[in-house]
Amino acid sequence: MEKRHILEGEKRVARQAALAEELIEKGCGHLVPQCNELLWLLRKSLELSRECLRDLESRYGNAQGEK
Repeated sequence: MEKRHILEGEKRVARQAALAEELIEKGCGHLVPQCNELLWLLRKSLELSRECLRDLESRYGNAQGEK
């Protein structure tokens, strides 16, 4: 389940980054700081999910049952 969360998080980060670029292109640069703040939060969440996955894998092995 954690791997799925990470994949979903990566998609969200990519989409948010694209939205920030779109805002600039459309002349809505005043919204970019809020967009970047959200992007930072998404990246931090993704980083925490990756740390959690590493911890789970170190404790219990990977999904194939390896340790």
